[in-house]
Amino acid sequence: MEPPDGVPDIGHCMRSFTPYLAANKRTEKPVMHISLNPSPEDNLSDEQLEAIARDYLQKLGYGNQPYIIYKHEDIARPHLHIVTTCVTERGSKINDYQI
Repeated sequence: MEPPDGVPDIGHCMRSFTPYLAANKRTEKPVMHISLNPSPEDNLSDEQLEAIARDYLQKLGYGNQPYIIYKHEDIARPHLHIVTTCVTERGSKINDYQI
């Protein structure tokens, strides 16, 4: 759900999670936080980091979920924080037991 101008703000991002969270109120942890930390020797562009994050989500079964990818540099190297929903729009919990 991209905004008309193509630039989502935090409110827009949060609202994109709402239908998923409302679909299943029984799931104890409906939101997942992931931190991806490339090696300090890796010199990756923002585009490469985004592709890694999207591929990671896809392989975990979260590729069709709404998600936020945030590049963070509070330590000696850039790393990513990803927030996504663990509940599908139809209300079923994504099976992440084996992750």
